[in-house]
Amino acid sequence: MKPIIGYDPQILVRFPQLSWACILIEDVSNEPSPSALTAKMRLTEIEIRAALQATPIAEIPAVAAWRRVFSSFGAKPTKYRNSLEALLRRISKGDALPSISYIVDLGNLVSISCRVPLGIFDVDRFAAPAKIGFASGDEHFADLGSSETDHPQAGEVVFTDADGELMTRRWCWRQDRRFASQPQTQRVLVIAEAHHDEGPQDVAAAARLFTDLIEKFSPEVQVTQLSAPILGEKSVD
Repeated sequence: MKPIIGYDPQILVRFPQLSWACILIEDVSNEPSPSALTAKMRLTEIEIRAALQATPIAEIPAVAAWRRVFSSFGAKPTKYRNSLEALLRRISKGDALPSISYIVDLGNLVSISCRVPLGIFDVDRFAAPAKIGFASGDEHFADLGSSETDHPQAGEVVFTDADGELMTRRWCWRQDRRFASQPQTQRVLVIAEAHHDEGPQDVAAAARLFTDLIEKFSPEVQVTQLSAPILGEKSVD
């Protein structure tokens, strides 16, 4: 199989503790979440809210590690929250996570349960292979949470597709709306990444949990474990 996603070689030089897990989901129906999944999310939120009373969010190993990574490429981590931290902060304030779609809700549940950020992309909306590397600063970004388009900072870690189109900013901060899952999405790339000491175990657990949940709620889908190879030459840093 042609690679769907991979890393710029300098990513592993700059971030040697990086661990990851990728899965490809095919033939999925990205409809509204079943009530059983929503109920599981609500119970998990209650458990996490209680756990956060004993352990501040900033002290969670995965969050602390991502903060260091963001700082290393010039993104102030208290201004730009990695996606895991953003979810945990919302829960800590007593808010329920909104139901977006079946796939996104699954991803959010797995992310908060395993304490790792997850990226979720519609495979048919980007040119493979996507690369996790460093921005030149010339790319265009259409923020999923805004109607505005802007540019990344040079040297910022980003996802780009094979045509050079920007898929994320600040690694796991925000996703470009052009590549997010849609109601009609049928093929989904899911990637979990971490930089903390227990990262290999946590990203593996996230891949297992996502697989178990989707097989429970959608036994007809096909799930494939993917590698994330080193791609091409050094990007602009």
